[in-house]
Amino acid sequence: MLSPAALALAIGLLPITVVHLCYALSVQAGHVPLCLPYWEGCTSISRAARHGAANHLFKAGMLPIAGLMLVFWWLCAHWLRTLNAQRRRRIATMQALGVTGALFLILYATFLGVDGDVYRWLRRYGVTVYFSFTVLAQMLMASVLDRGGLRGTLIGLCATMLLLGLASIPLQHLFPDKDVPLNALEWAYALLMSLGFAAVGLAWWWHGVRLHMPVAPSYGVPPKG
Repeated sequence: MLSPAALALAIGLLPITVVHLCYALSVQAGHVPLCLPYWEGCTSISRAARHGAANHLFKAGMLPIAGLMLVFWWLCAHWLRTLNAQRRRRIATMQALGVTGALFLILYATFLGVDGDVYRWLRRYGVTVYFSFTVLAQMLMASVLDRGGLRGTLIGLCATMLLLGLASIPLQHLFPDKDVPLNALEWAYALLMSLGFAAVGLAWWWHGVRLHMPVAPSYGVPPKG
C-alpha cells in the first residue's frame, strides 16, 4: 500500500532540504558567499548547486523528486475526479501542466553545471517552464477544490507567488544589481511552491487518502469530530 500523503510531503519537503544543503556545501567550498539568500539575494539557487559536491547532491536529489512529481500529478488528477467529476477538462489540464513542469525539472537538473551555450539555454527554459507550469497546475488544483483549508492555503500561496512575480518587474529597475532582488524572489518563490505540495500532503493525511495497488485509488473521508 502506497501513501499519497507521504509522497506529497516528500515532494514538498525534500527539495527545500536538498537546496539548502547544496547552498551550505557551496558556501563551505567557497563557490558562493554566506548570506541570507531570501533577503540578501547574494546567489541564485542555480549557482548554489552548480559546482562540486553541491551539483552532485542536487542531481541525486532533484531527479528522483521529479519522478515522484509525475506520480503525484497522476494521483492528484484521480483524487480530484472523485471530488468534482464535472471538471474533468480542467483536471486534465492541471495534470498536463504538472507533468510538463516535472519533465522540465528533469531537463534543468540534468544540465545544471554543464558548460556551453546550448546547455545554458536548456537550463534557462527548463527552470522557467518548471516554475511557471507547476504553479499554474497548483492554481488549477485550487480552482477545482470546494471550500476548505487546502483550497484556501493553495490560493494564498499562489497569490503570493503571483505578487512576487509582479514585484520582480519594478525591482529590476530600482536596484543597481538587478540579480540581487531576482535571486531573493527566486528563493522565496521556490519555497512557497514546495510548501504547496506539503499542504496537499497534510490534507491527504488528514483525510485518510490511500492508494491500494493494483486497483484504482480509494480515498477516505475526513475523520469525525
